[in-house]
Amino acid sequence: MGWEVKTLKEVAEQSSTVDPRKEPQEEFKYIDVSSVSNKSFSIEKYETVLGKNAPSRARRLVREGDVLFATIRPTLRRVAIVPAELDEQVCSTGYFVFRPQEKLNNRFLYYYLQSDGFIKEMEALQAGASYPAVNNTQVQNQTIPIPPIREQKRIVAILDEAFADIDKASALTERNLEIAREL
Repeated sequence: MGWEVKTLKEVAEQSSTVDPRKEPQEEFKYIDVSSVSNKSFSIEKYETVLGKNAPSRARRLVREGDVLFATIRPTLRRVAIVPAELDEQVCSTGYFVFRPQEKLNNRFLYYYLQSDGFIKEMEALQAGASYPAVNNTQVQNQTIPIPPIREQKRIVAILDEAFADIDKASALTERNLEIAREL
């Protein structure tokens, strides 16, 4: 056993903020809210922007391994882990950027943020009709069940394998559909 229940703010730090406009000639990679796919749960695109052209929402510093959660339309499940190529780059303030502490595996958090239970909590808290959103405090105050790190890694390995199998099955289904259309 040994599972604990903690608030997200107890086990994951929020990233720091930056202002790319202070270095107008420096380029940076910008992760907009639309950059994260809720199908692949990854950052599928980003823009390279000069500091002087930085959007006003370009303020969150990200590091490799950080977990992004879109606070704008949170029920769309735009969750991703920052890859190495985007280390020390910038994302929109439309994301909560989690930097898990050592008691929390980033992939465990990544899967938890996609869970039905967490998304239901976000749905209940979101405000705004045309642009529903939750705020950072609401996200940080959510609880997460935390097993020992070894158990987290075991759970992540099971989920990684299951999702890899689903991806293979989807690719096969898509290929079979293409063949059927050709026939």
